[in-house]
Amino acid sequence: MLLLADGRSVHTIRYQKELQNQGIRIFLASLEPGEMVDIALKNKTPFNSLNYFLAAYEIRKLIHKLNPDVVNAHFASGYGFSVARCGIWESKPVLLHCLGSDILISPGKSFLHKRRVIRALSRASHIVVDSGYLADQVRRLSPADKMSIIPWGVEDEILRIFESKGNLTLNNAKTLKVLVPRPHHRIYNNLFIVEALKDFIKSKNISLVFPDWGRELKGFRKGVAQIVPGDLINYYSYMPREKYLEFIADFDIHLSAAISDSSPASLIEAMGAGMFPVVADIYGVKEWVNDKNALLFNPFESASLHRAFEYLLTGRLPVKDILMANHQKIKEKAVFSENIRATISIMEKMIADAA
Repeated sequence: MLLLADGRSVHTIRYQKELQNQGIRIFLASLEPGEMVDIALKNKTPFNSLNYFLAAYEIRKLIHKLNPDVVNAHFASGYGFSVARCGIWESKPVLLHCLGSDILISPGKSFLHKRRVIRALSRASHIVVDSGYLADQVRRLSPADKMSIIPWGVEDEILRIFESKGNLTLNNAKTLKVLVPRPHHRIYNNLFIVEALKDFIKSKNISLVFPDWGRELKGFRKGVAQIVPGDLINYYSYMPREKYLEFIADFDIHLSAAISDSSPASLIEAMGAGMFPVVADIYGVKEWVNDKNALLFNPFESASLHRAFEYLLTGRLPVKDILMANHQKIKEKAVFSENIRATISIMEKMIADAA
């Protein structure tokens, strides 16, 4: 198969490796550089949107050369649009993965962005989304007759993190370690977190750890300096997946203030690993959390997040029961290897139907 995806993305690398583990011969072609990229597509301009448009001719030539059984494009607003433009969908099965922002955000940017996404959806032989919410949003843009809901999922190593934890309670005598795993983009609302929780940060009831990358990182650091002493906020750098899994094992809380999301992989990972979820109350997370198995807050109201942590720190929550139930839910619905197997089954049917 030919995979067209962001060669820098940890999700691309995980997907590629698991397909290979399950016996699929795969070529990864990408405009974005990465160690696992087999074929580097040419960036002809400084503009990503234009490069996806211009890559269609090169992709068509590549498909004729490799003659893959399936072309798998990630995501609608990017490589899905490239594939739709190159016309190869007339002769090859096209599996299109939709992520979330390509459906929830991109179509709202302009008429042209919306047309790109609709074209990608309409040219796909089959569409894979990670949640029922995203499936509904896809259908609002295109009929999408053939579509499957397959959550992204976690590796066995994440499940073992939970199994290795001897104590499933939050020890309120110590500083709670809080992981905020979303990069510094406006949609992830990271500075809002610091403002809402500044009292707990200053009193060292909690320790916040953020990524050290993202378009808004410079502004985030500047904003933090105006709210709390800079040395009270910690950062982590990008690391290989194996190291990252070791890193997250030490955290108590998963925190996200994202204002838009669809079945976020970081939340699923946190639930599998035994972190308590504190997440913005938005529709895209409702298939995994509610007010029974997480603390939810209004991502536009600082007091709402402050109250959530205030309650968390009282020690009155049945943390052990919640963590165990969350872990079990992930084991039942979101094991990565099993979900990739389901994706392969879809590809096999696509190939048979095209024969």
